[in-house]
Amino acid sequence: MSKKIENQPDTKLAIVIMAAGKGTRLRTRRPKVLHEVGGKALLSHVISTASELAESEDIYAVIGHEAERVREAVGGTGVQFVQQKEQRGTGHAIQCARQAVAKYNHILVLSGDVPLISAATLQHLMTMHLAQGAAMTILTAVPENPRGYGRVIRQSAELPDVEEIVEQKALKPDQQGIGEINSGIYAFKTQQLLAHIDRLSSDNPHGEFYLTDMAAHLKAENKRKKK
Repeated sequence: MSKKIENQPDTKLAIVIMAAGKGTRLRTRRPKVLHEVGGKALLSHVISTASELAESEDIYAVIGHEAERVREAVGGTGVQFVQQKEQRGTGHAIQCARQAVAKYNHILVLSGDVPLISAATLQHLMTMHLAQGAAMTILTAVPENPRGYGRVIRQSAELPDVEEIVEQKALKPDQQGIGEINSGIYAFKTQQLLAHIDRLSSDNPHGEFYLTDMAAHLKAENKRKKK
């Protein structure tokens, strides 16, 4: 059973941590999530923070590259593991985890390489997600230099609705000035997420299924319901 989200009604929450990637940019054989900060693996930091919001039995690490090595490194935390044998993107990771998380009302998705994310930030994200009754809530930021990050395209400056998330290389000229970026951390209503997860397409340069594309799918579904 998940821990109670502070100041919110009881809700069954699963936390899914993306930990299957190779981390090729690091040019190392060690799995990216096992690189250490402060004498502790990146993934261990994330699991520790996640444990402030959910019990270990409700935390799922999606593993793939060097899976057994990652499992051995953090198995003592009591978290659950989901195997992503082929690393075909974040959307594919959720497809692999669908059976494990289908029993939950909400899913919080984290990256295994964000050791500085705080429980307070995640708590605030979940509080807002539940209060808004949103199908998808995205943790965003506005850094000084947003280059290289996916940009958050909103319906308007006055509304919280997100139209889509556009990667750096796909930005149109009129989107280049957008400074709000996607952090890669999301909250979802499980039912809506799983109902649309197979609509993701791998028609992109990397041939992967991106969880970021769920923003556009869920927005389109919401528009259809309003007609």
